[in-house]
Amino acid sequence: MSNMLRVPAGMLGELRNGLHNALGQATQDVSLVTDRGGRERHPEWYVQPLERLEGVRALLDLVGWAEIGPPAAVQVDLDAHRWALMSALEIALIVGGDDVEEAGKVDAQRAERGQAPKRDVTLVRVLALREFISTVEEQASALGAQGGAVL
Repeated sequence: MSNMLRVPAGMLGELRNGLHNALGQATQDVSLVTDRGGRERHPEWYVQPLERLEGVRALLDLVGWAEIGPPAAVQVDLDAHRWALMSALEIALIVGGDDVEEAGKVDAQRAERGQAPKRDVTLVRVLALREFISTVEEQASALGAQGGAVL
């Protein structure tokens, strides 16, 4: 089985947004180490936070930091990018859940401005994200069963 995952063009925006948020979390993790007493004697404290930061940055480099031109599907190596990919998708799902919860309020504000509601579009977007995450988890589990790293 291939360790390559096809990220459809329609999921790149969700992934990219999640990655930007994951980047912020990773920098906060590095900052927590820099604020700890004794950090000079324990450079190993930086290893995991810096690996996370580098992992997110590497996946952002691969998928693009911003949408430029029409989106196109991207191939992602699960062995190399699994942690960053799953972290970003988890964040995107949390944000999507918040968007669904706020959809009624957003639609009321849109109605006041004479704009069409977005609730249905939001629900479809979040459902597609959930389905994509399920696909990623299935592929990652199958790779894990073949001796690859488990999420």
